[in-house]
Amino acid sequence: MSVYLPEDSQAVDQPVHEHSEPQEPLVFPPLTHQRLENCALASWYPAFRSLTIKTKVIPLPEDFVSYLHADGVFVPGQSGVTLALDSDSDSDSDNDEAHISDMDRLKTLQEETYRQRHADSSDDSSDNEDQDPQEDEETPLPYFPELETEIEQTIEEFGGEVFPKLNWSSPRDASWIATTNTLKCHNPADIFLLLKSSDFIAHDLSHAYEDCSDAAPEGSPADETGVQKRPKTVQLILRKWFDLAPSMEFRCFVRDNELIGISQRDMTYYDFLNGVKDELEQKIVDFYNDRIRGKFPDNDYTFDVYITRNRERIYLIDFNPFAQKTDALLFDWAELLLAEKRMPLPM
Repeated sequence: MSVYLPEDSQAVDQPVHEHSEPQEPLVFPPLTHQRLENCALASWYPAFRSLTIKTKVIPLPEDFVSYLHADGVFVPGQSGVTLALDSDSDSDSDNDEAHISDMDRLKTLQEETYRQRHADSSDDSSDNEDQDPQEDEETPLPYFPELETEIEQTIEEFGGEVFPKLNWSSPRDASWIATTNTLKCHNPADIFLLLKSSDFIAHDLSHAYEDCSDAAPEGSPADETGVQKRPKTVQLILRKWFDLAPSMEFRCFVRDNELIGISQRDMTYYDFLNGVKDELEQKIVDFYNDRIRGKFPDNDYTFDVYITRNRERIYLIDFNPFAQKTDALLFDWAELLLAEKRMPLPM
């Protein structure tokens, strides 16, 4: 059994002759609200629990969702009263540049944001003689004790380290803000900082359904044009942390329930993969046929897998729609859409 791999691209890039008929436009399967919902982790996790990483789904309260929408990097703290700028850097001899913690970075960001807000507020109200003196008091931080407790319990259950995401996306674009440059989190503050700093998370909250071809379901949070802006229930997904080797992560493309392509997720060239390529390909094909095919509710989708370094186990990581909004990685979408017609997988 073979799959369509990027090196086959010369079969697609045929020369266009002067009198040849124009190529038909490439058409994606319709991306409906339901297809997008099917790819949300909480939707597929119950059916594939045994194949994937240990996961906890936590529905987020609406006030926390509003907090995620708010401007500024303000992270809830146990006091729930001020900006949590109570550390005394002069008395902490260990607080040098090489050992700045995520919380120290957070406090710096909060202090800068607070000062700017206060300055803007003062400028706007300097001529207002009726200003209430209480408005000059410190801005209270949001406080979510029940959520923090549930997160702490999950982190402890998962061995002290987790990585977060929302319904679809992880805040991987914000990993720069963590001292480890990863999504590894040890406490609620680590998680809140990543979520608040991520454009991918903001997209999940405001633009996830913009490419859907059908109308928003009745009762969903839609705007005045009828476009659903965000999930009806926003979910925090906590997954047990594993130090995954980027070279062993792969994205698989399924069209009409046929596996038509496999790509590395990391764009880096790894020389050792040449020697094990056929073995890895066969493992992924067998994994798809035995464990996934016919069990996911759509016929067109992508799924991500991780193969352990000893190549003895495959983990299912995620599902994504077979749509232009999903990264085709080492392919381009024209290859994949044509490969479905040109090279079906033999049964």
